[in-house]
Amino acid sequence: MSQPKPFAPTIRSPKRVRSKNNLPSANSKHSKGFMSFQKAVLLVLMIIISLLLFAINKVSTEWKTISTNPTWQHTFKLDEDHPSHPDHPDHPDNFDHDHDHTSAAIPHSQLPLSPPSASLSTLNCPTQMDPSAAAAVKEMVYWEDIDSDSQWTSSYKTASPKYVTFEADQGGWNNIRMAMETILVFAAVTGRTLVLPPPKSMYLLNKDKENKGNNKLAFSDFFHLEDIAEELKGVDIITMEEFLKTEALNNGGLNEIDDDTGSTKLPVPLPNDLTDWSNTYDLKPLNEYLRKVGYVKKMETTKDFFVIPEDPQKSSLEDMEYLLDQDVFDGEAKQNFENKVKHSYVNNPTSTSADPKERMREFYAGRKTMHVYDSVFQNAKVIHFPVDHKGGFRMLTHFYCAIFCEDWRTDLWTKRFVRDHVRYIDEIYCVAAKVIEKLRKKSLANNPNGGGAFDSLHVRRGDFQYKITRVTEEVLYENTKEHLTPGSTVFVGTDEFDKSYWKTMKEHYDVYFLDDFKTEIAGMNPNYYGMLDQLITTKGKNFYGTFFSTFTGYINRMRGYFDDRGDELIGSVKDGTIKSWYIAPTDKKDEMAQYMPIRPPFYPREFPVAWRDIDADVHDEN
Repeated sequence: MSQPKPFAPTIRSPKRVRSKNNLPSANSKHSKGFMSFQKAVLLVLMIIISLLLFAINKVSTEWKTISTNPTWQHTFKLDEDHPSHPDHPDHPDNFDHDHDHTSAAIPHSQLPLSPPSASLSTLNCPTQMDPSAAAAVKEMVYWEDIDSDSQWTSSYKTASPKYVTFEADQGGWNNIRMAMETILVFAAVTGRTLVLPPPKSMYLLNKDKENKGNNKLAFSDFFHLEDIAEELKGVDIITMEEFLKTEALNNGGLNEIDDDTGSTKLPVPLPNDLTDWSNTYDLKPLNEYLRKVGYVKKMETTKDFFVIPEDPQKSSLEDMEYLLDQDVFDGEAKQNFENKVKHSYVNNPTSTSADPKERMREFYAGRKTMHVYDSVFQNAKVIHFPVDHKGGFRMLTHFYCAIFCEDWRTDLWTKRFVRDHVRYIDEIYCVAAKVIEKLRKKSLANNPNGGGAFDSLHVRRGDFQYKITRVTEEVLYENTKEHLTPGSTVFVGTDEFDKSYWKTMKEHYDVYFLDDFKTEIAGMNPNYYGMLDQLITTKGKNFYGTFFSTFTGYINRMRGYFDDRGDELIGSVKDGTIKSWYIAPTDKKDEMAQYMPIRPPFYPREFPVAWRDIDADVHDEN
């Protein structure tokens, strides 16, 4: 008897449906007199019982693991942190933000590498769900499949592979995601293979109390990384085990590299010749090894940035000096940015196709050091990004703030790449669609003329270190009432579990939280609850978030993606602004309602350059 396979997205052809001829069928006739009538009846009864058991099992397991079994799945194609925390403890499992729900779901990193699933331009949801899979696509999909993007390859790509390795950030999930995005984009634009770190416990993602294995997570548990490598010609992604088996144990291993000159030294032995670190809690020996064999460039994200020259043969610092406008880069960079540059770009963005020097004027944001991807970088077999808070090694920034591509078309490719491919796995989107559908029904019942729209909030409290954002319930109401309609339906994503805090809001609005939708989220790994909150709040018509929170930041970026698609329930203004506001501090309230250039420290918010007009060159081609 076949069982539904666990949800684990990879590549498959659009539709494959099991033939009815594969199912057992009863034959009531005797075969040449050798089967008695009694045996025939018994056989029929056994088959009926088996089919009944199969049906019961299917119903009972349908939402315990959202299956990609093609028997009950359709593929639809669209034509067209938890939140931030800078100080991570040595043992993440000591932290416990309790939730009412548990799950026996299996982490995707522990599933087979190649079960059937959809391509990244689709969203696969079970047919037996409300809303339908087609409705979920219409509700949730902001990405698209652009053929020219899938064929793009970096001019730096070499016949012999070169690599980027990294250590996962030690903060909350959205800090981890943000750093991973930046390093993934760096690997793609430099033509290098990205090596994923082994699974590990992540800060605050330890919510499954029944199945502790669900708390040791890899990036493939959240993103379609195997699919990305298959879908895009210019992107290569492998596991740490594959990398170590290929490079550390063959041809004499990897040599130590001098971080000042890029010259190589003697080979470095792999600790214990261990290639599979997935079951090892202490990754320190592996990280120390990678820091020796990888070229490490100190990167202070508020002061430094990378420049990727268009031509690998013209990639020295001297070749790129023309980008530096001496009227701006005159030794007082930050002051000049504040006084001469920043304000000239407020509600006045640079064209996405402007010449490199013009784009650099807006991009550089008062920083003093640019790291050019020169011959030293290019010659390194391995480039490594460590995490060392005290040493100043931390990629706590957005990819579009850290990397400047001299070629404007490559710059836009990176932004579409992240929008269209670096997204959460289908399971999270499908369950979010179920909750949103239920919310829209509640909204219609509450206001039949409202079109099913709801508003949303992200209220970060918990362990959040920015006390200025932790307002009282009365201040929360006063600071959000301007754009919330009295009596309207409001969904709240929050880590504040004291329901008495919401008394004032409930007096004025029809308020819902994720735990009001137990049926819709049943069977989901509770470590995905934060991502669910993000996707649901993203679809609010009006949204209030928490400044400094990278959790809120990602919501706003996804709202920007929807806005660029013309989502009628969010609004579309096409200038990079969105219907989002901040609860506190009050001087940041209207930040998202106007175009603002990027500025340090970068991470407290997302910037419209990430989504504004990023399809410009695609439209030109069409």
